[in-house]
Amino acid sequence: MRDYTFLNGARFSINNLFRSLRFDIDRLDLSWVDSDKPDFTRGLRIVDHNEVNTITVDGEDADNLIYSLTYLFVKEEGYEAFRVAMDAYLIVALESKEYLVSKQTKNPEGKPEASEAFIH
Repeated sequence: MRDYTFLNGARFSINNLFRSLRFDIDRLDLSWVDSDKPDFTRGLRIVDHNEVNTITVDGEDADNLIYSLTYLFVKEEGYEAFRVAMDAYLIVALESKEYLVSKQTKNPEGKPEASEAFIH
């Protein structure tokens, strides 16, 4: 497996941070030599292996994603429980575009919605 990828013509190094049953979370760091610095320079990539989908996030969304994954890791007992919780969190986060775990809930029909607390 290569440890770099290209986005908009710029080369990024890839460092895998988390792996769940369905998703990979990678850190993308820009490596450029030309004078034109691209808009996207550092962020996170979420790879959904079931849906064959890749999403990049940066800024506040990337901060919220890392905070939420760290929160889930501390809250869950055991690595397998963390991986299951991570999958559930990411499914809702990608659907709702809300990456802060404390604002995620599901309504009775199973659809994601914003709220004050995360029901786990």
